[in-house]
Amino acid sequence: MAQLRALLVDDERLARKRLAELLTQHPEIVIVGEADSVESASTAASELKPDVIFLDVEMPPVNGLELLPRLSEESPPAIVFVTAHENFAVQAFTVSALDYLLKPVHRERLALTVRRLLTVKESKSPFPDAAEAAWTLESRVALSDRQLRRTVQVREIVAIQALGAYSRVSIRDVPAMIVLRSISEWERLLPAEIFARIDRSLIVQMPLVRTVERKSRDETFISIEGMSGKLLIGRAAALRLRRQADAEE
Repeated sequence: MAQLRALLVDDERLARKRLAELLTQHPEIVIVGEADSVESASTAASELKPDVIFLDVEMPPVNGLELLPRLSEESPPAIVFVTAHENFAVQAFTVSALDYLLKPVHRERLALTVRRLLTVKESKSPFPDAAEAAWTLESRVALSDRQLRRTVQVREIVAIQALGAYSRVSIRDVPAMIVLRSISEWERLLPAEIFARIDRSLIVQMPLVRTVERKSRDETFISIEGMSGKLLIGRAAALRLRRQADAEE
């Protein structure tokens, strides 16, 4: 019998207990650990290497989605979101989750999820990588920083600037947000025909670039629709920007 190692992540102890009790009816699922926060879940996932993570979305002060960039890229676990809010279903599939469950979780619905997990396992296909979803301009993305959580369409993102493991996301006509997601991951997620990484620390939505002002050999200012102020880029970035624009014409 194929068995899957499961990690339960929920900030509510009773919710984890309820789900664990339901999973006892499925001997194919072995619970190897529990976590009550993104931080503890990240550590547990690294140490236990589960096949599947049942992940709560709302875990104040952070969002369960923040766990995804911290998971192994070599052998990512399947993600099953568990949430009390049906609107998170769209986000679940946006980030390539295998399934989502609405609280309170029902036995019949959980059985379908387990069946889906086993089907993927027995087919020897890799589980969907939550960090490598195919986004379109219509995809909705959950963004979370210390003060605010916001869901936006990809088309509303105008530029992304690297800040180490974090990034500054400029959103059309609203204040920018600092989120836990590296610029390399953004590059993988965003549609390449629309967004261009013009240097190590900057991605822009090309159709929204409005002006390019060269001030010197090494300094160029660009303005982007929906973003206040201008961005300063260097010589190499300016050349990439020009090549990208030429390729699109």
